[in-house]
Amino acid sequence: MDRVAALAADANVRPTRRVLFVTGEYPPRIGGVGDHVVRLAAAIEARGLACHVATESRSAKDLAARVHSVGSGLPLQAIVDTLRTVRRVRPDVVHLHYQAGAFARPGEMMGLARLLPSLAGPSRLAVTFHDLHRPYLFPKAGRLREGMVRSLGQGADTAIYVDEVDRRQAVAQGYGEANSHWIPAGPTIEPPADSGDRRAARAALDLDPDAFMVGFFGFRQRSKGIEVLAHAMRRTELAGPGMRLVLIGAAGPPTNVRRAEPPVPPGTFDGVCLVDTGEQRPEMISRWLVACDAIALPFLDGLSARRGSFMNAVAHGVPVVTTVPPVEGTVDVGVEEVALVAPGDAAGLAVALAEIRDDSARRRRLAQGSRAIAARHTWAEIARRTLAAYGCLA
Repeated sequence: MDRVAALAADANVRPTRRVLFVTGEYPPRIGGVGDHVVRLAAAIEARGLACHVATESRSAKDLAARVHSVGSGLPLQAIVDTLRTVRRVRPDVVHLHYQAGAFARPGEMMGLARLLPSLAGPSRLAVTFHDLHRPYLFPKAGRLREGMVRSLGQGADTAIYVDEVDRRQAVAQGYGEANSHWIPAGPTIEPPADSGDRRAARAALDLDPDAFMVGFFGFRQRSKGIEVLAHAMRRTELAGPGMRLVLIGAAGPPTNVRRAEPPVPPGTFDGVCLVDTGEQRPEMISRWLVACDAIALPFLDGLSARRGSFMNAVAHGVPVVTTVPPVEGTVDVGVEEVALVAPGDAAGLAVALAEIRDDSARRRRLAQGSRAIAARHTWAEIARRTLAAYGCLA
């Protein structure tokens, strides 16, 4: 028992419970895994726990006492440093955030599942799977890559999946079901208290107050359905001088992101009355979202719980048109809360947007639906569900 715990026991006071997050990305990019960790940690700390972060990408300027640098320059250095941090912090839970390619040597960090029980004392291991993609290990690693991801799920005391489709797939592949939990991510951009309404946002941005503005938030990649949206905006249902397509944020991810899908070419939007905001700070993205009459997110593979752009849209109470989830029951969204169209259906998308434009009652119902979805996905609720999943801190 450490000194703090001993003093607390003498005073009949329960010591502060601690969680150590392990993440490859920190400080966070907007919408990235690090952003998820920051917001989850803040919500857990609001419930009276202490949260620490161990990361191999910690900024040299980040002097936060609870952010611990993990080296990755030498073989096994990251895992040794992480275990040293565990022994120093003595967390009740070590919570590893897995995403393929997030760590310099992913195989080493995945080995934590094997080493923690024998080397890190009583800490429980939780793993959040942000995806199930197999990490690069070495040439011709083959099935070993899949086996290591599976062993990470099998070795965790708690396995959390951001996407229910991933959870079902993992269970089917033998990751284990008894310890598995589906906890979707929350919004990473939320409206400030003084954001105002649509008219105020448009005035601040010097936009036409009477235009019908369809927003798209996210990287402009083909898989996001951006080409389908461009086709829809050119259809007769949406013809008229007052129609605008607003592309919010950067066109694509940073150029140093490996294997990232490229953005579509600028010619994709020929013939569309376009507003391109370019890369923006979070508070400005929030203002642009509020300024829109509707947000269109026509993902080619359907809506899933890992779509941060969707959660950010509903957090701003804007009507949303998106695509039918690929598997029923894998998103916590009611059929009356969003407008759903088939993936790749430009005509259906145009009709859905025209209905929102022409029917004010429909527009109000969908705005209320967005707010209802957002209320179920607050970070406070996500923190509550995460602590319950840990099984030792609820």
